[in-house]
Amino acid sequence: MGVVRVHGGHLVEAYQTLLRPRELRVDWRNYQVHGIAEADLHDAPTLADVWADLLPYLHEQPVVAHNSAFDVSVLEHSLRDFGLPVPAFHCLCSVKLARAAWPGLERYRLNHLAAHFNLTLNHHDALSDARACAEITVRALRSGAALPLCFKQRELTAGLARRAARLAAV
Repeated sequence: MGVVRVHGGHLVEAYQTLLRPRELRVDWRNYQVHGIAEADLHDAPTLADVWADLLPYLHEQPVVAHNSAFDVSVLEHSLRDFGLPVPAFHCLCSVKLARAAWPGLERYRLNHLAAHFNLTLNHHDALSDARACAEITVRALRSGAALPLCFKQRELTAGLARRAARLAAV
């Protein structure tokens, strides 16, 4: 897991750790994506072990992830698996922010956006992904594009690309 804190548009803090799941097994497809093997996780802490370190990055914070629906789902499932409470936070999806800020791009995957903006990215390294996601989010928020965020749902970027497209057509 990799998380960063952004203040005033600048990365001011970062945290990264491997996490040992309750059931220690790594599917070969996941290994192909991130290169983390079962052996790498034997001595890693569990989510419960590092929860006190991670909670300040989440509780009552705007949380951004690239494809946030997936990451938030994994986080919530993992928290419940360890009997930990889900903190109060709102999330933003940097994919949706990027689509609204730069509607003409061919692709919006993290590695494509990082390349487009000439950002350093070791794709699927959690901290490198978090840094790139943060930089893309800051750029999108500073882009001047209409970003009508939704404050009634947990995901603040819900429906953002559709609303931005409607506004652009007016």
